[in-house]
Amino acid sequence: MRTVGLLVLEGTRTFDTAVAAEVWGRPHADTGLPPFELRICTPGKVTIPMHPVGALVPTHGLSGLDECDLVLATGRGDHLADVPQSARRALKNAYARGATVASLCSGAFTLAAAGLLTNRKATTHWALLDDLAKAAPEADISGDVLYTQDGPVYTSAGVVGGLDLCLHLIRRDFGAQVATRLAKRLVMPPARDGGQRQYVEAPVPEQPPVSIASTVDWAMARLGDPIGITDLAGHARMSDRTFHRAFVAATGSTPGRWLSIQRIRLAQRLLETTSLTVDSVAQRSGMGTAANLRRRMKAQIGVSPDSYRRTFGGSAQLENGLPGDPAAAQRLDGLLEPLP
Repeated sequence: MRTVGLLVLEGTRTFDTAVAAEVWGRPHADTGLPPFELRICTPGKVTIPMHPVGALVPTHGLSGLDECDLVLATGRGDHLADVPQSARRALKNAYARGATVASLCSGAFTLAAAGLLTNRKATTHWALLDDLAKAAPEADISGDVLYTQDGPVYTSAGVVGGLDLCLHLIRRDFGAQVATRLAKRLVMPPARDGGQRQYVEAPVPEQPPVSIASTVDWAMARLGDPIGITDLAGHARMSDRTFHRAFVAATGSTPGRWLSIQRIRLAQRLLETTSLTVDSVAQRSGMGTAANLRRRMKAQIGVSPDSYRRTFGGSAQLENGLPGDPAAAQRLDGLLEPLP
């Protein structure tokens, strides 16, 4: 039997504990997985209040981690909250004896407090990356991955990224076929394409100067047209150079980059909400050709239009199918097969 220890500290995120319980704490015999023992370990073996709701009754104190093959550090509502010395020691001991040590979401800060991220690759939720860089200044922080592995230490991106990591660990130990069966039961892709870039919001800063704001509104209504930097500057009644300086000062982005990002965002919305072909999406979003859209999306958010649509496509795709991709439709049917 494989033993998994869940390190739970005050303010642990309810979602993170649920992820661990769903993967490691219930039988999945039909997937080919063996039974696991999931130990809920807290300092002093006391009941822990969770965030945002609930409380967790432990099965073990921190000594319960001593024999675990896998130790998971959960994220906490206050990611900068103090980590007790006893928890730090327990993590160091687990690492020293060769256990796999992993974090879910902001649990990376717990690993950082134990010194386990020094000179290692690491990640966390994209909104917390700067804080993690301060908490673990010698770590190699990546903002565009769903999880990292560096030796026996693993970290995962925000929220659902922890589930991606758990599936990866299942795949590592029990093979791709078993991981795929478990993913099907969980109604999620066995391995998601791309990293966190596709989830990061890139809004225009509030209240730019009137001339820039009106030009932004004008451009947003014409993203599908062949407008460029000179057109934007002309609308603002500025020279290209003056407009460039004013736009960067107002938005923090160059006009060209902003225009490219907005066109990608429009393409994303069209892929999410319509059954338009990729060629049509490229034309309507001002990308011109499907090849250009694929290149830009791959560079900007790390995934192709087809991959993005499979992950985020809404009711339009479910009702009408994925145009030109019968294999994807068959995979979708498989994911939607009812559980026994």
